Amino acid sequence: MYVSIDPTNYRVLHPRPVYLIVSMDKEGKLNVMAASWVSPVSDEPPLIAVSIWRESKTYENIVETGEFTVNIVSDKHIDLVWEAGTTSGKKVDKWSKLGLEPYSSSEIRVPGIKGVLGFVECRVRESIGVGESELFIAEALKVHVNREMYEKYGWNLRKTGILLHAGGRVFTTTKWPIFPRRGRS
Repeated sequence: MYVSIDPTNYRVLHPRPVYLIVSMDKEGKLNVMAASWVSPVSDEPPLIAVSIWRESKTYENIVETGEFTVNIVSDKHIDLVWEAGTTSGKKVDKWSKLGLEPYSSSEIRVPGIKGVLGFVECRVRESIGVGESELFIAEALKVHVNREMYEKYGWNLRKTGILLHAGGRVFTTTKWPIFPRRGRS
C-alpha cells in the first residue's frame, strides 16, 4: 500500500552518487563542495548538469570563471565528503583545511583532487535558475580515471565502492553489484 508524502522530500530519489565539486575564483583560490545533484544530460556533445545553491562559494566561483571539476569519490573519502558538504567555503578555506592536493587539468585552470577515483573537467555552456539553485549545464572537456579502477565498460564496482548519499549522515556504496536474470521479459 502506498501513502502520500511531502513533495519537498527529495530523498525519495536517493541514494545518489555524491561528488566533490572543485571551483576556483579569479585570484586562483580553490574551493571544494560535496554535491549529489549531478547528472549527465547529453552524449553529443557530452554535457553534465550540476545544481548549485546560489548562496554558496562554489556558485560564486563558477559564475566568475565558468569552470569546475566533478570528482568521483569512494567510501574511503566519506569523511572528506562530509566535511566538504557541511562547511561553508565563504567562512573557511576548505581546500587548505581538508589538506587537499591538486591534480592538474589539461583543458581548464581548475584542478581535480589527487587521490580520487577520477574527475571530469567542465566548462559552463549555459545556466538556468531553478528555485534557490542554479543548474549549470557544462561540457565535459576531459575525463581522467584511475586506470586500476576503470575498465572497458566503466567502473569496477567491486573495487571502487563509489560513495552514494542516502540523506543526512547516511551513506552507502556500490560494492555489491547485482544483475538481472537473463531470458526474462
